[in-house]
Amino acid sequence: MELDELIHSIDIVEYISQFVELEQRGEEYWGISPFTFPPERTPSFSVRPDPPVWYDYSSGKSGNIYNFIQYYFNLSNSGVVKKIREYVGYDGEINAPRGKLDVVSVCKKFTDSKRQEKQCTATILSDDIMDQYERKLDKLQFWVDEGISIETMDKFQVRYDSYDNRIVYPIRDMNGKIVNIGGRTLDPRWKEKGLRKYSYRYKWGTINTIYGMFDNMETIKKKREVIIFEGCKSVLLANTWGICNTAAILTSHLSQNQLNLLIKHGFDVVFALDNDITIREDKNIRRLSNFTNVYYLWDKDKLLDEKDAPVDKGEEVFKKLYDGRFRL
Repeated sequence: MELDELIHSIDIVEYISQFVELEQRGEEYWGISPFTFPPERTPSFSVRPDPPVWYDYSSGKSGNIYNFIQYYFNLSNSGVVKKIREYVGYDGEINAPRGKLDVVSVCKKFTDSKRQEKQCTATILSDDIMDQYERKLDKLQFWVDEGISIETMDKFQVRYDSYDNRIVYPIRDMNGKIVNIGGRTLDPRWKEKGLRKYSYRYKWGTINTIYGMFDNMETIKKKREVIIFEGCKSVLLANTWGICNTAAILTSHLSQNQLNLLIKHGFDVVFALDNDITIREDKNIRRLSNFTNVYYLWDKDKLLDEKDAPVDKGEEVFKKLYDGRFRL
């Protein structure tokens, strides 16, 4: 018998239920990750009976029954085959592939290939990379005039790049390491010249971090809630108002990588994206609601202009939108 045929004869939900308490939600079964210690508070381990695969959002591990046995018991290929034999009570010969079963190829069935995320190509930059830029107050005044305090810009290490005439700021990963540098041009003719208003110094694929979350983590942990904006400027404005449990996804939709990060931390999440975005239609945001409490701001009273961020009309309007937030 082929090993693959033997694997697919096993009910994956029934097998994994021996080790993980699973609860059915739609077409998937969810439980606490068996690969993350200390144990999580919210389920991030998913099992699908068709195709028979599992995915652990917390650790990033995934695969079929073979891979689960391999990771859970820390076994070699021969050890896994022995476990499978014992479980199904099969004594005959097994034609197993010489190489290790490919977890990635198994999990392609789990995720539609058209929706697979591009690989993140961000690299860790030097801790002192921002020292090459200036703390030039007359240039930073541009953001001061828009309501952002110098104290906030110092907290987030906002500086001025004289070479490109841009306000620049570091983008950190969840460990505080700088993975890119964002910039806002100060050239008033940027549209005429074909310049980008906002840009990144280095190329990357899908963003694998959430801007400001590392910087604001102390307050986020204390409140057990994170408010998610689109752009960094919204985080800086909110911080100036004393609202420090915020972060930004740096785009208009939640990526799979960012979904995994929010699942791992388990905080309540309030999405405060720009006014032209229909938050409740974002598939990853809807999926996040399976793991934690998810809320969103909706401008039902028309307090904002069409493309405004929720902070663009000031603190009072933002707080009114926040107080009237909806549960997803």
